[in-house]
Amino acid sequence: MAEKLVSMKLDPKAREAKYAESAIVDRPAYPWGLQVNLDEDAIAALGMKELPEVGKPLMLYARVDVTSVSSNEHKDGKHRNIALQITDLCLEAEGSKKSTESKLYEG
Repeated sequence: MAEKLVSMKLDPKAREAKYAESAIVDRPAYPWGLQVNLDEDAIAALGMKELPEVGKPLMLYARVDVTSVSSNEHKDGKHRNIALQITDLCLEAEGSKKSTESKLYEG
């Protein structure tokens, strides 16, 4: 069981080796699959009235950076989207007694 948040950032040498034969020029700093996209329904369910600024860190029982926000209006209505990059993550068994603060700020 994880005791605190763990940085998910790829080691620079491992990142270079992983993408050495790839056509990707802008090599990602974090592994594939660690980005969360919230659509209009998810944003509404979370009660978010305003979109956050790009680069602002938020908490998702993980540390995330806002990587993009968008708001578009179409004839069918408004569509908003927020993309979050998971940078640090903590997994544990359900019902753990350890406080959120100690997981996030330990060490």
